[in-house]
Amino acid sequence: MNIRLKALAAAVVLTAACAVNVGSIRADEAQATDNKTVQDAAKELGLTFTDGRYKNKDGDPAPAVSKDYKVDWATWQGFRRYHDACHVCHGPNALGSTFAPSLADSLKTMDYATFYGIVVGGQQRDAGGTKYIMPAFGEDKNVMCYLDDIYTYIKARSLNSEGKGGMPAGRPAGREDISEETKKAALECNP
Repeated sequence: MNIRLKALAAAVVLTAACAVNVGSIRADEAQATDNKTVQDAAKELGLTFTDGRYKNKDGDPAPAVSKDYKVDWATWQGFRRYHDACHVCHGPNALGSTFAPSLADSLKTMDYATFYGIVVGGQQRDAGGTKYIMPAFGEDKNVMCYLDDIYTYIKARSLNSEGKGGMPAGRPAGREDISEETKKAALECNP
């Protein structure tokens, strides 16, 4: 290879390396903006950050959703976990199906403790001659380790359907970074 070709090849490699670094700097800046946007939304909603998640005045898990639909880590994780474990029966985006009710509608009136109890212990009900059975998930780590996250996602969907902010159907527009507390809790629950 002659000297000109070697110099050209070196310049191409260097340019590619610089582009990667500039791209990662821009990604870091965008993530910092998403973090601030979500944290500002949480503050505006009166939420506090405790034990690796946002909570409402009652101490229940609560979603932090910005006006441009960027969400806290728990709501993001809940979106992922809901669509892994719950949507088969309760439908995409927590909108319900012929199989099970809309959880977005259910959480308009259901409190956190009731939601938690139903997921852990299950529920049976008879409606118009049809028996509906929600199985108990209390022993399933894939649900229990992320139950608060699933709740915050469904609550975000519920708030949206009430016209009180929240999150519309589909993937969130962005997310806050995971906190060190949340990383630690996830490792402890699901080693």
